[in-house]
Amino acid sequence: RTSRTEGIGLESLGVEPKGEGLPVDDHCRIQGAGEGAWALGDVTGVSLFTHVAQYQGRVVADNILGKERKASYRGVPRVVFSDPEVAACGLTEEQAREQGIDVAAADLDLSRSLARPYTYEKDPRGRFGLVADRGRGILIGAWAVAPQASEWIHQATQAIRAEIPIDTLVDGVAQFPTYSEAYVKALERLEL
Repeated sequence: RTSRTEGIGLESLGVEPKGEGLPVDDHCRIQGAGEGAWALGDVTGVSLFTHVAQYQGRVVADNILGKERKASYRGVPRVVFSDPEVAACGLTEEQAREQGIDVAAADLDLSRSLARPYTYEKDPRGRFGLVADRGRGILIGAWAVAPQASEWIHQATQAIRAEIPIDTLVDGVAQFPTYSEAYVKALERLEL
């Protein structure tokens, strides 16, 4: 996908469109365009997903209405709708290490870790992993290759965005029998 920025008058705002998108600040204002010029969606070049564009729309609307709000892209979910689904949010273990974060990681085979995996599949399969910042004691990433991963990755998304301490997360009660049980088991495996 490419953003269409040519011939829409951006030059009159002092903005030179570039192939990679329009530069925006944390409020989704177009940098260098002055007050009242906003951008959202693929044209920003930030996390090209429909759900991110919807989120940016809420950020822009709040700012236009006078409620200061900054966009945060920490923990944005991303999914490949395959069989099984592939879902992730936050940083990968490699990205975290490249940023100099002291990483703790855990992953597990869902067919061997869930109490009753056959509730969901005739042939249960999948893996689930977590990435944590050991120094801060919080989740910074998660991934899953499993049925319905697009639905249950959001628990990690919220934990990452809210910076919920792992001690709090591991004390949670997961509904039996669900894929959510994998969170507690993976959290227990993190060596903090």
